[in-house]
Amino acid sequence: FPFPFHQGSQQTPPQKHYGITSPFRLAAPKETNCRLTQKLVETLKPFGVFEEKEELQCRILILGKLTW
Repeated sequence: FPFPFHQGSQQTPPQKHYGITSPFRLAAPKETNCRLTQKLVETLKPFGVFEEKEELQCRILILGKLTW
């Protein structure tokens, strides 16, 4: 699954929020949402919308140079 998420009813401490506004929902995704997301990813893969690992590493390297 390309996007990290955690399922289950485990109690977790309050999460740190990044950005200007807080998220509107902190609940884990429902199983239906996970299945639909996976179907969407599989549908989009043939169109080349996801970058390869090498492209990601190159982008991270360049962004790192730009921020310093």
